[in-house]
Amino acid sequence: MISRLKARATGQPDLSTAAASVADVAEPKPLTPEEAAAAKRAKRRKYARDAFRELLLVAALFLVYKFGRGLASSADSKAFDNAKEVLNIQNALRLPDESVVQHWWIQSEWLRSFANQYYAYVHFPVTVAFLIWLWVRHRDHYKWIRNLLAIMTGVALVIHILVPLAPPRMMPGFEDTGMADGTSPYSGAGAKIANQYAAMPSLHFGWAIVVAIGVMAVWCNRDPLRRAGSKLIWFHPAITLLVIVVTANHYWLDAFVATLLLAIAMVIVPFPDRSPHAKLVRIIPAPRVPVR
Repeated sequence: MISRLKARATGQPDLSTAAASVADVAEPKPLTPEEAAAAKRAKRRKYARDAFRELLLVAALFLVYKFGRGLASSADSKAFDNAKEVLNIQNALRLPDESVVQHWWIQSEWLRSFANQYYAYVHFPVTVAFLIWLWVRHRDHYKWIRNLLAIMTGVALVIHILVPLAPPRMMPGFEDTGMADGTSPYSGAGAKIANQYAAMPSLHFGWAIVVAIGVMAVWCNRDPLRRAGSKLIWFHPAITLLVIVVTANHYWLDAFVATLLLAIAMVIVPFPDRSPHAKLVRIIPAPRVPVR
C-alpha cells in the first residue's frame, strides 16, 4: 500500500504491482482435468485434419501423374526412335553398355531375382514409409521433401509426355528379366495402366536420391548410430541405379536426367527453418586457402 501511495505521489510506476503482473504472466494457471482433456481432443482433431488433407493432396498428385503418363502411351514409333538416339548418345559419351552389364549380372539366378524383386517391391513402399516417417517424427522436413518430390515428378511427367522413350527391355540385345519371372509391374493388369514408354527420367532413381537426402538431412548431426545410418542410406539409390539397369528398365541417361531435375527442384524449394541445407553443406569440406 505504501509503495502504491509513493508511486502516485511521485508519478513513478509501482514496481511491486509490475512484478506481480509479470509473475502472473510467467506462471499461468494450471488447466483443470476437463480443460486438459479438451485441449488434447482439439490437438488430435487438428492432427487428423492435417493428415487427411495431406493424404488427399498426395493422392491427387499421384492420380494426376498416373493420368498424365497414360497420355503418351501410344507413341510407339517415336518412343523407339528416341531410344535409338539415347543409345547413340551414350555410345558417343562412352558410357558402359547396359546390355553387357545386364548379361553379366543375370548369369546368377539369385542376382536376377534380387534385381527384379527390388525394382518391383522396394521403390514405392520405401518412399511411402519415408514420407510417413517424416510426417510423424520430423514434420519440419516433411513439407520440404514433399515439395521436392512434387516438382521433380511434375516436370518428369511433362518429359514423359513430350519425349516418349522405349526402355532398354524393348530394344534388341536386352532381356526383359521381370517378364521372365513374372515380377514385372508392366505385365498383366499393370500393362493396362502403366505407360510403357516413360523411361526418361527414372523416378525410381530420382525418388531414391530424395529418400537418401532426406534421411541424411535429419540424421547427419545426431548420435553416432543415426549418423552412420545417414551414410548407409546411400546404398538405396546406389542399388536402385544398378537394379534399373540390369532389369533393362532404364538407361544411364534416365538416371542422370532424374538427378538434374532434383538439383533444379532443390534450387526452387525453400528449406525448412532447421535448414537441412546447412547440415548438408557442413558435410562438404571447405576449400583450402593457399598461404601467401
